[in-house]
Amino acid sequence: MTAVRLSVLPEEPIGRIAPELHGQFAEHLGELIYPGIWVGPDSSVPNVDGLRTDVIEALKGLRIPVLRWPGGCFADDYHWRDGIGPREDRPTRLNIHWGMAEEPNAFGTHEFLAFAKAIGAEPYLATNLGSGTPQEMRDWIEYCNHPSGTTLSDERRANGAEDPFDIRWWGIGNENWGCGGNLTPEFYAEEYARYRTFAFPFGGTVNAPVACGPNGWDWPWTRRFFDQIARGTRGNRLDKVEYFAAHYYCRTAGTATEYTDAQWLELLTKAIGIEGVITGHRAIMDGYDPDRRIGLILDEWGTWHPPQEGKPPRGLYQQNTIRDACVAALSLDIFHNHADKLVMANIAQLINVLQAMLLVDETRVVATPTYHVFALYAEHQGGTALRVVSDAPVISNGEDGQAQASLCYEDKRTVELRAVSGSASVRDGRLCLTLVNADPNAEADVELTVRGGAVSDATMITLATDDIHDHNTFEDPDRVAPGAAKSVAGNGSLRLTLPAASVSRITGRL
Repeated sequence: MTAVRLSVLPEEPIGRIAPELHGQFAEHLGELIYPGIWVGPDSSVPNVDGLRTDVIEALKGLRIPVLRWPGGCFADDYHWRDGIGPREDRPTRLNIHWGMAEEPNAFGTHEFLAFAKAIGAEPYLATNLGSGTPQEMRDWIEYCNHPSGTTLSDERRANGAEDPFDIRWWGIGNENWGCGGNLTPEFYAEEYARYRTFAFPFGGTVNAPVACGPNGWDWPWTRRFFDQIARGTRGNRLDKVEYFAAHYYCRTAGTATEYTDAQWLELLTKAIGIEGVITGHRAIMDGYDPDRRIGLILDEWGTWHPPQEGKPPRGLYQQNTIRDACVAALSLDIFHNHADKLVMANIAQLINVLQAMLLVDETRVVATPTYHVFALYAEHQGGTALRVVSDAPVISNGEDGQAQASLCYEDKRTVELRAVSGSASVRDGRLCLTLVNADPNAEADVELTVRGGAVSDATMITLATDDIHDHNTFEDPDRVAPGAAKSVAGNGSLRLTLPAASVSRITGRL
């Protein structure tokens, strides 16, 4: 058993934990949209206007704050007009980035916004910079947000939406360094400025345009983009940049369900490398934007394993184990601990793709271990993050994945995975503390103190299993599920026992 002393420091607040740090992402990819969300109004599967009711009910429990759509790589070949109007008149296209699958466009703007509303999420639309035009983006914003009286707004009303959608978040392209056009950062900066000019606040909605940022540790992309925007031939245009979005995936060690203890540690160490991505790009941005007016976003992150055998390789369907749950928890804790640097994060992806919340087939739904982490961590949303100090030992520096893990810090320092880490927040006098025991074999005996205070009426819920490869299936949907809440007693401090390979949430009166 590992002995750990851990302190929460209420006198050292970090910042507000924006609910958007718990955001989600849904791309037209594999089996996410069809049949994950959309089955059509004539389906025998219970639905509301074509949207699966079982999926909607399952997702309501996550309190999803924001949902990004339609991509991803799909966004830069998506033309929004294909997905409006009578469904029988919509064209069938090819999904060029994801296996040349046929895209029927049955699920378009109105369907997505109805789904987002049903699960309580704010929509975040990624527009087409790669193969689109500024006018196409501009018209989509007017179609969605202008109340009435113009051809586009009246077309929306004729298509069934009398009131404007008032969409705030608009991504201007996606991964334009790659699938979004293979652009240089300088060229993208000029394209961003051009598109941004036409992102008008139709209907009075205050737009939040998002610029395409780098992949992982691509520090030059960030520097060169901001150099061009701040010091290019057109002068300083930093006032045209409101948000800047990076991506980070921790690539598999082993497969989704088969891995050694060393590969468990390797993947978790890659996961916490996301901290270096946040601090590194924020530090570069601070050189141009010292007041942090421009918000940093991670609108794609998560694990990336080989697709499950028997599934189309370009569909990115993967199983999801307790190891993925620990990756999600470690990442969310890092987001909370850097709440002063990060304003949104969107895990990839919502259903059936990569690190999904749900796995579904034509009739069944199962919640993944990652789903349960997001449900436990929802208590943090809107709270004030507090600094947490732990003396837990370092248990990995990345093993065979050290090369990737070290790159996540711009100064190349070693990534250190500690046996126990976590995050804390307070709201209305209630403390929420989440902890991950990253050791795949050893329990942790934690002594928890609150500097200058104490916690009363504390309860703990833990997500743990008997085998580090455990996952949920349609036949065994609750193999990995949170246990019952248990009271935690203490006299000045709390003593917690954390099972190996587990995620826990402790709440109480501060």
